[in-house]
Amino acid sequence: MICYLCKSEKNEDEFILRKDGLRYKMCMDCNEEVQKKKLENKGKRLFHTEKDRTCYKCMRFLPVTNFTRRSTGTYFSACKECNKYEFSHKRRARLLEAGGKFTQKEFNDLLKKFDACPMCKRKWSDIPLPKHKKVPWTADHIIPINPLPGQKQGSNDISNIQPLCFSCNSKKGNRV
Repeated sequence: MICYLCKSEKNEDEFILRKDGLRYKMCMDCNEEVQKKKLENKGKRLFHTEKDRTCYKCMRFLPVTNFTRRSTGTYFSACKECNKYEFSHKRRARLLEAGGKFTQKEFNDLLKKFDACPMCKRKWSDIPLPKHKKVPWTADHIIPINPLPGQKQGSNDISNIQPLCFSCNSKKGNRV
């Protein structure tokens, strides 16, 4: 396997085993270095400039092009590589644990029932699109698949999906 941080090829047993039986893409040596940097930096703010940022996950100082930019103009705290290797599998696991799935056709059929965002009531055509968006709507889980403590977990079935504008979906977060 190749570590995404040091880019060196190492034996599989030099990578931490995840709960789902797969291995993390960062080797144990790099992980140890990252943990040391985090301890040194504990309680301090991460260093950012206009052109560069520090990833909170791998603690590398990288150009802003390595970070995903939100529609509000701010950046995600973790670099694209850390997001890809660390967070996407956690979301996938939550979706699998939640059960159910829906197709694009099912979502499109549901979308035909709404001419506006059900939360803010703005017409789809009136919602300004950020540069990186092609459509103003997103698929929102009515009962979240990642609930707050004490809440029931929703499913990933079409019966638990509603179209919301990206702004409302972002504000709603993991609340009902």
